[in-house]
Amino acid sequence: MKPIKLSACALAISALMVGCSTSTTESENVKTEAIWADIYVTSQGESSRVIAELNVSSRNGNNIQLSDKDKLEASAAGVTKELKQDDDFFDIDYRATFNTAQENTQFTVRFVRSETNETLETSLKLPAPLKIITPQKNQSFFRKETVEINWTPDDATDTTLDLMLTIKCKNNEGNDTSTGTTVRNIDDDGSYSINLETLDGLVDPLINSKKACEGEVFMERIRYGVLDSKFADSSRARAIQERYSDKFEVRLEQ
Repeated sequence: MKPIKLSACALAISALMVGCSTSTTESENVKTEAIWADIYVTSQGESSRVIAELNVSSRNGNNIQLSDKDKLEASAAGVTKELKQDDDFFDIDYRATFNTAQENTQFTVRFVRSETNETLETSLKLPAPLKIITPQKNQSFFRKETVEINWTPDDATDTTLDLMLTIKCKNNEGNDTSTGTTVRNIDDDGSYSINLETLDGLVDPLINSKKACEGEVFMERIRYGVLDSKFADSSRARAIQERYSDKFEVRLEQ
């Protein structure tokens, strides 16, 4: 499949920020079939974090805050934990951390509704971990060169792999500015190349070309889970191994 290049914005953050709502509705006031869920597990190699976000009807709907009679819990590796509310500037979600990150670790997330005697169960399984081999720390590239990205590959047929290259520079006023590219669903064969000349942001006349920029690669290996069918349409479940590369240098002038 031909990669689709998107604007450079954090893969995980962009998915959460699009159309998010700051309004809140208590879960006791929402019928089960009207609850949209985004349930996912993320790991950077040592532990795993389970996150559940509930909205009314869709991703753009009001945030749902759990009432006293509702709860979210997750189980993995023989341990069960209740997900605790986490408030940030944009939304409400519920989280728990597990001390496991091994490939194929099974996670089960349950949404328990006592008043209606319902338990919605979602299953997720971690994909294989990955290690970004290159670019390496302090490696330097000129803006007309190609960045070779290498990682430990995986031959699973039920996962996808996304990557994001972010390059932070200084503008002529001394402030930070950034450019880059996001590439989704690349072949998980251990190698991908990005020609820096294709990044229009590196030839922006407002960038201070005398100062080197700082680059970083972020990758996500994703396996989609099995979400309870009672949740609203377009709800989703994912298990993700995510990694950052070492930071490297991009020079605008030779």
